[in-house]
Amino acid sequence: MKELRDKVAIVTGASRGLGPYVARALAAEGMRLVVAARSADQLDGVAARLRENGAEAIAVATDVTDSEALERMLATANESFGPADLLVNNAGTVTLCPFGQIGITDIERVVRLNLVSAMILTRLVLPGMLERRRGHVVNMSSLAGIFGPPYDAVYGATKAALVGFTESLRDECRASGVSASVICPSFVEEAGIYHEGRKYRVGKASRIVGTTTPDAVARAVLRAVRHDIPQINVNSMPIRPMAAVARLSPGLARWALRKVDAWRPFRQGAEANLRMGGKLTGLTESPG
Repeated sequence: MKELRDKVAIVTGASRGLGPYVARALAAEGMRLVVAARSADQLDGVAARLRENGAEAIAVATDVTDSEALERMLATANESFGPADLLVNNAGTVTLCPFGQIGITDIERVVRLNLVSAMILTRLVLPGMLERRRGHVVNMSSLAGIFGPPYDAVYGATKAALVGFTESLRDECRASGVSASVICPSFVEEAGIYHEGRKYRVGKASRIVGTTTPDAVARAVLRAVRHDIPQINVNSMPIRPMAAVARLSPGLARWALRKVDAWRPFRQGAEANLRMGGKLTGLTESPG
């Protein structure tokens, strides 16, 4: 979808983290923005700043884990701007907890938030996109979707599933005018849980894994949509060939990552989260 001006974009998880950066990047291309998240006050602030910069934008407070709320959000978007041309499934959270200590309800909540909501929202917008023969879905995965990390198994599983979901969707919609892309950032500086974790003695990512920025992720979303790129890994150069190695020799890739202590931020993040009773990631059941 090369021409973005006056097209309608929906961005979930838009109140904080990567969401506001993605929304700003799309607005700068002349898209009309529907930003959605649970945090109504923060979300209103994001939409207000978009409008201050000349964009058309509305905020729709939405719990993406509630299917009826998703339908109401889409109805509001249709009434305000028309049907979605671009959907960015960005809402998500991490767990940062040893798997043997995570609460059962937290497993269900994170899977629903990170994966099921994206699939349901895509299912709701896809028929209209196919009918118009125009549209693009962007799913926000993670490097953790390529290299499933210890101490964050639920997060890694959901992000890996988003990669597979995107691949399936692309092939199913081939030649329809509708497509899908997946974005896989590494540790993100300046915004998000890695940035927050640095306040609680979570160490820097190893040099081989590296970090990225919210602006780089937002630019990747634009590139993926404009050039119909299936997957973009937004990370430092050393880890990029490792992603290819992981497909050919998973054992070798895991050995190399252990050697450079690539999982240190996850381990230290889990330790910090346990000290805080789950507050770092919003776990509803305090880990024991």
